[in-house]
Amino acid sequence: MSDLKNDIPDFQTIMLPMLKLLQDGRQWTLNEVMRALTAHFNLTEEHLKIQVPSKQMGLFRNRVGWTRSYLKKAGLIQYPDRGVYQITEEGKQFLANNPPKLRMKQLEQFPKYKEWRQTFNSGNTKEKQATRTEEQTPEEVLASTVEELRNELATELLDKLKENSFQYFEKFVIQLLQRMGYGEFREDSTQHTGQAGDQGIDGIISQDRLGLENVYIQAKRFSNNSVGSPEIRNFIGSLALQGVNKGVFLTTSRFSSSAIQTALDSKQQKIVLIDGKELTELAIEFNLGVQIADTIDIKKIDLDYFEE
Repeated sequence: MSDLKNDIPDFQTIMLPMLKLLQDGRQWTLNEVMRALTAHFNLTEEHLKIQVPSKQMGLFRNRVGWTRSYLKKAGLIQYPDRGVYQITEEGKQFLANNPPKLRMKQLEQFPKYKEWRQTFNSGNTKEKQATRTEEQTPEEVLASTVEELRNELATELLDKLKENSFQYFEKFVIQLLQRMGYGEFREDSTQHTGQAGDQGIDGIISQDRLGLENVYIQAKRFSNNSVGSPEIRNFIGSLALQGVNKGVFLTTSRFSSSAIQTALDSKQQKIVLIDGKELTELAIEFNLGVQIADTIDIKKIDLDYFEE
């Protein structure tokens, strides 16, 4: 079985064949991709039976999943629908130059991949992790792997929030703040006000039953552009019109340096800024839009048991 496992290509080796597979421009399902790549690498049913250590998925299917994820981060493929993959114009342009290989190092040339790395500070690529494995203790390797899986989950969560409507995003951030304890988990503690004529306020959370302490919310579902100082100034103006001094501005994107400074300079209103990275970290911490897929028990020797 170990010899068969060595025949299964790593996720970087799968990158270029998978991209070439999609170069016809049509939408491919995961099953179609799996069959074509299985044939390309001459894998048998015995190869496909080999599973990841958790036994929850086939090893080859898992590696194809990581390949797909990194190609999407680089903007070379897209997901037009659930479980469906399609090459992008960037992917076609890359293949037009007849590249000899495509691995993590080559992904650095793509702006979308650089942006993802900047957002999640992901210096811990699988390629770098592999070179450090011999220098790390098992605990360090485990922690590094958990961090990478968490970043991957955060990326998928952020993609989902960008794909859904802005109304959905507004309701999501209200639910998140409730999960964090604002409004004391009372169902009647929140108002979703986002609509035409909302004066820049998308939601209100009452921190007490009488509504004496309210937190006002602004949510911006941006795909690429960062939030600038004009949006922050408008939010501050909206808070002033409401006669309140507490506000939370959340976005799926980033805040420009001028936007951050504008919030810091505000004297009358206390403005908290939450960007896409922090938003996903909070959602994962408070289990909103995510679920536990697997647990691992790490055991150690019970020294008390062996005392005579």
